[in-house]
Amino acid sequence: MQKIPLFPLSTVLFPGASLTLHIFEERYRLMIARCLEQNLPFGVVLIREGEEVGQSAVPYTIGTTAQINANVRMEDGRYYIATVGQRRFRVQYALQRVPYMIASVALLPEESVAEVASPAQELRTIYERYWQAIATATGFPAKGEDLPHDVVAMTYQLADRLQVTNERKQRWLEADVTTRVREITAVLRAELSLLPQTYKGGQEEDWNGSGSWN
Repeated sequence: MQKIPLFPLSTVLFPGASLTLHIFEERYRLMIARCLEQNLPFGVVLIREGEEVGQSAVPYTIGTTAQINANVRMEDGRYYIATVGQRRFRVQYALQRVPYMIASVALLPEESVAEVASPAQELRTIYERYWQAIATATGFPAKGEDLPHDVVAMTYQLADRLQVTNERKQRWLEADVTTRVREITAVLRAELSLLPQTYKGGQEEDWNGSGSWN
């Protein structure tokens, strides 16, 4: 068990992903100041009900710890911070709700990936084919980001980059690696099927893809 402050947001943070934030509400200025002073992470949790600003939002119970790796404090007390996602956690219970939420959380372990070696390789292949199809469709060289060798890290990187709903991203954050590999592969296959197979000379009407990358 571990005690951390929580920051409900309208976004999902995955381990290894970066997140920049503008901190302007007084309660979260206090939270970030404490985190900086004590070199502590905070927890990013997707909002299930409510809004980021104003009254307390109701978050999902699984989130990701965020470590601050750069910050700028403005003269009026606002912060601009850069963070990186670290570990998934499950909220056990709230310890404090005012001025900001502090909760007791349990860090979630990452499971073995030996059983998904073959599906993971298929995912890498589909990813390469997707970018080859982008290059063919646009007439310009296109290459995706280099994927991590580690399968879990690879699924988090792809889950972060794909433009899907926050609810889908939350599902992937909560899911086991086998589910993430299978569902991300399915999304890429669907995107691949929408791409034209030959270059159409830049005619926008021939583009049917959804622009699936952030």
